[in-house]
Amino acid sequence: MARLAYCYDSSKCVGCHGCQVACKQWNEEKTLATRFAGSYQNPPDLDKDTRMVMRYYEHFEQDTIPSLNFLKYQCFHCGEAACVKVCPSGALFKTKTGIVAVDREKCIACGYCHNACPFNIPAVGKHVNKCDMCRSRTENGQDGDKTNVPACVKTCPAGALEFGDRDQLVAKAQRRVQWLKARGYKDANLYGEGFLGGLGIIAVLKYPPANYGLPPSPTVPVEVTVWKDIFGPLGLLMLGGAVGMTAVHRLLQGSGQEDKQHTDAGSKGKEA
Repeated sequence: MARLAYCYDSSKCVGCHGCQVACKQWNEEKTLATRFAGSYQNPPDLDKDTRMVMRYYEHFEQDTIPSLNFLKYQCFHCGEAACVKVCPSGALFKTKTGIVAVDREKCIACGYCHNACPFNIPAVGKHVNKCDMCRSRTENGQDGDKTNVPACVKTCPAGALEFGDRDQLVAKAQRRVQWLKARGYKDANLYGEGFLGGLGIIAVLKYPPANYGLPPSPTVPVEVTVWKDIFGPLGLLMLGGAVGMTAVHRLLQGSGQEDKQHTDAGSKGKEA
């Protein structure tokens, strides 16, 4: 089955917040009153009631002309998802199409996923809250009315969001990057193509990732790999060994008691 993804093109985005509103509405998330603090970014960050936020960057300029730049920010659905690796309850898992999803019934709100994520994205309240690529839509919707694509993608009026086969989206995004470079954006790049097993949400950026607050080459934290791939299995092996030794000990102990009972019975028979 083809891996699903969506592509965000920052060069087409107009920062209208349409995707953000659609996300809130479809997922029935609460909205909180905020105050203007000098930026049009609102709300200020992801939280337990906000799984997607439009980030505003008003500080970079080109040829002294003020330039507004945007980044749609949410779970990136990593191919090698650290959050899935560390989740102790199995609440976080990957679907056949590559979506990193959440089973809220299993979530124990431990926060391990947030700490393990290279982007510190999953927000934790009573349970984890993060983008799931609108699984309820993509798995059950219809193509005729476009209910089979994420709500944000359907809503975008500028065509900055596309959803579908990841390989096809990557190829199209690479062509877009070359188009931008030919028009003076020498630092244009495709973010998320290769690292972390390839991101499920790729982004066409006009400027270097650092300008958008993104790590250029994010990796799974070493402690996650060490714990889950080495100490975790080793701990299970040691636990299994301890259980096995206890079982053998009890078996031998039981056998010894039976021998003693037979011996005692024989002695009493001779005395009689």
